[in-house]
Amino acid sequence: MQLWKPVRRKGRLERENGSVKVWVQDDGPGIPNPQIFSSRFFTTKQGGSGIGLVLSRQIAEAHGGSLTLENREARRGCEARLQLPLNNELL
Repeated sequence: MQLWKPVRRKGRLERENGSVKVWVQDDGPGIPNPQIFSSRFFTTKQGGSGIGLVLSRQIAEAHGGSLTLENREARRGCEARLQLPLNNELL
């Protein structure tokens, strides 16, 4: 049984003020409960562990960045935003 229908995705990458920002948007059903992003072991996938989003956010924060996931306001779907500081050696 498929819980989610295939959706269209688009992304954007920017470098600004010593950091890199990545946005990914989709036109899916959105997030039914935004608390899933902070709840360990919550999954919608059969056989899923529910640690992917929480662990991804923790990794971003451990590197001085952030990861957010929220429903889009103007359209259907959600948006993920990843921001990480750039290492001066990479500039």
